Amino acid sequence: MPAITPGTQARPCPADEQLLLAHEHESREMERYRGLALSFLPTHPHVSRLMAALGIECEQRIAALEALAEQLKLSQFLLTRPSRHPALPGASQLHLFITDDTMACQALSHALAVAHYSRRFSELMARYCQLPALDALLAQFIDHKRTACQLLEEAQAGAYGASARA
Repeated sequence: MPAITPGTQARPCPADEQLLLAHEHESREMERYRGLALSFLPTHPHVSRLMAALGIECEQRIAALEALAEQLKLSQFLLTRPSRHPALPGASQLHLFITDDTMACQALSHALAVAHYSRRFSELMARYCQLPALDALLAQFIDHKRTACQLLEEAQAGAYGASARA
C-alpha cells in the first residue's frame, strides 16, 4: 500500500466503505462501553450507568447508520447484527471488575483516551466524507462524542478526587 505523503491526495472512500467503517467503529465502541459498564458495576455503579448510557448512544448511532444504508440500498455492505463481531480484536480479553479507586482511575483514563480517539476518527471520516447524508450523521456523532468526552472527564475527576480522599 503506497504511503500518503504531504503532497499526495487521499483517495476518496466510496460510500459503501465509509458506511462500513463508521458502522464497524461504532460497533466496537458499543462493545467496549458495554464491557466497561460491567467492569464498573460492583464498586462504581454510577460510572457503570454512564458507560451503559454511552453504549446505548453507540447503539443508536449504529441504528442510524443501518437506516441510512438501507435508504441508500447499501445495507448489503453492513454486517448483520447477530454475527457482527465473532472475533473482535481484544474480545478475548476478560472483563475485569474494577475493585478499587486506583483501578477505576486507570480504567477511566484509558476510556477517556479511547473516547478522544473515537471523536478524532469521526472528525476524519467527516472531513473526507463523499456522502452528504452520512456527513450529516457524522456531524451529530461528533457532537455526541464531544459530550461523551466531557462526561468521562467529569467521571475521571470524581474518581481521582475519591482516590485522593482515601
